Amino acid sequence: MDAELLKPGQRIAALTGLTPSGEIGESLAFEEGFVVDAAASESTGDVLGETVDASGWIALPPLADLHAHLDKGYTWTSFGQPEGSLDDAIACWIDHGENHSSDDIKVGARRHLIAALHAGVTAVRSHTNYHLGDDPLRGVRALVELRAEFAGVVDLQIVASPGASDGPDDLGRAAVALGVDLIGGFPHLADDPSADLERAAAFAEEFGLGIDLHTDETLDPTSMGLAELAARTRHWPAEVIRSAGHCVSLSTQDAETRRRTLAAVADAGISIITNPLTNLYLQGWQHPVATPRGIPPLREIIAAGVTLAAGGDNVQDPFNPLGNADMVDVASELVIAGHLTPAEAWHVSSSGGRAAFGLPPARGRVGDVADVVLVRAAHVAEALAERAPDRIVIRDGRVVAVRRRVVDSVLDLSALPAPPSTPTTEGALI
Repeated sequence: MDAELLKPGQRIAALTGLTPSGEIGESLAFEEGFVVDAAASESTGDVLGETVDASGWIALPPLADLHAHLDKGYTWTSFGQPEGSLDDAIACWIDHGENHSSDDIKVGARRHLIAALHAGVTAVRSHTNYHLGDDPLRGVRALVELRAEFAGVVDLQIVASPGASDGPDDLGRAAVALGVDLIGGFPHLADDPSADLERAAAFAEEFGLGIDLHTDETLDPTSMGLAELAARTRHWPAEVIRSAGHCVSLSTQDAETRRRTLAAVADAGISIITNPLTNLYLQGWQHPVATPRGIPPLREIIAAGVTLAAGGDNVQDPFNPLGNADMVDVASELVIAGHLTPAEAWHVSSSGGRAAFGLPPARGRVGDVADVVLVRAAHVAEALAERAPDRIVIRDGRVVAVRRRVVDSVLDLSALPAPPSTPTTEGALI
């Protein structure tokens, strides 16, 4: 069967004719939700599913969005089309948030998750605020319902993220009872950042939950919340999630401060989640000359042995009018603005995110889960450059989404030569 004919719901026994990319060679075989040895699978001859000719496609690890705000999605227009800095976006959210109903939240969040799925994203971690108005936990409830709706297709982790004035006690306990996965917060925005971090960490400990904080989302080099988070959580059991999103101030600190901080982060087992699209948009408005880029030092983070993941952050809301739930755009920005190679950028946006999420590996190795994204491209760089318009998303050995580009024009396209790009020797990343 040709990959071009695949439809959602079909089960795959084997992919053949793949263009090698990274660790994945010319073929992949799946059995009972796992990658198996292709030669051994052929010898048994009793594996259920289609054998697919995937000539012209590469197979890549599925993407993971480790920092979303599903409760805010697609509100940029209805909230007045704000433009400006982080402070402007926060003020806009405060002005309009009370009118953002539970139905509004659920419609926008479902739209986001469907777009992410078609883009090859099979894991999303979303923060949700305690919303203004009479029902502050309407965002939490909406995401809990969607987590069940998308189960087995898109994994969803929910982070309850109170503001500095919300207090975690009453609302936090109610959010935990509803079923949130992690405790969040914004310590760098509090009057006393250290106290706010301690409050969030203690609350997470009380309920045996992990933590994912918005951390140092500022160009102020004196903002050292990441180092404090490392010191506060270094004794936690290894299996308990602790993540820090943004970490923008790292880019403004001197080399020795960064070295010490990243060594502590690695020792504490904290994952860092970079959000290039939103931080490039929000940060630097006050610096018209030599404008800072608002991205932490990615190569130093990787070199320090820290798990690095990425997030799309905001999708067409007051914090970014241009987000679209596609982590390929994020990975592309990690190359352009973050100076990673294409292979490194895909790794951060896929395997790095899965590791930070706590999911099993999906690298295409024997024993890994049978989750891949097929992209019609010769190599990762081409996939990022062309924004991978054609994608087939396979989870648990089953096609769960298909996205294909259809183009036409007055030109006779059949007469135009279109030689395939030459495969590269992109290295594998562990």
